[in-house]
Amino acid sequence: MEQIRTAIIEGRLKPNDHIVEQSLTEQLGVSRTPVREALILLEREGLLVASRNRGCFVRVFTQEDVEAIFSMRTALENFAGELVIDRLNADDLAHLENTIERQQKFIEKGDFKNVRSTDMSFHHFLIKKSEHPLLSRSWAELVAQIAALLYVRAEAIPDYDEYLAIRDHQAIVDAYHQRDLDSLRAVNKRINERVARECCLGLDT
Repeated sequence: MEQIRTAIIEGRLKPNDHIVEQSLTEQLGVSRTPVREALILLEREGLLVASRNRGCFVRVFTQEDVEAIFSMRTALENFAGELVIDRLNADDLAHLENTIERQQKFIEKGDFKNVRSTDMSFHHFLIKKSEHPLLSRSWAELVAQIAALLYVRAEAIPDYDEYLAIRDHQAIVDAYHQRDLDSLRAVNKRINERVARECCLGLDT
């Protein structure tokens, strides 16, 4: 399943591409059962759309999809903030600062695959610290869609300023340092609204 997910997220499988079970079983050297199970899971993650008579296709995101995804991300991140803002300790905050530093180093190296994964690990750390199973599950359902949209953005804006994410993450950490929930909510809303607008630039109109 990971191979198919990665191919979709990285744009090697394009929106509206037909996913043929038989071709995948031959390419991956596995039986149809694990391929069928993987396609079901990827549909649940929002990366595929299944049609009873036509099969599976890579999802085509609309502007409404993007707005829904990032508004939900804002809600989940703000909920996580409510749960953890008063209990993050010095080690937790240091971990977040270290993640920002690692992300900056990957930007400087031009290693954008690790830039993306480090970006997501920054947010995942805060979700995980909430210790809220339904919040974590809801976040996990969005992650692959967000990752796919960030690749859409990268194609639409090839000279995108990756240091924006560094400044975004630092603003989030600053709000946590100050235990300022109102500031955190405002920062999360501002960031996700901007990223949603950027991702929409890569959608077919």
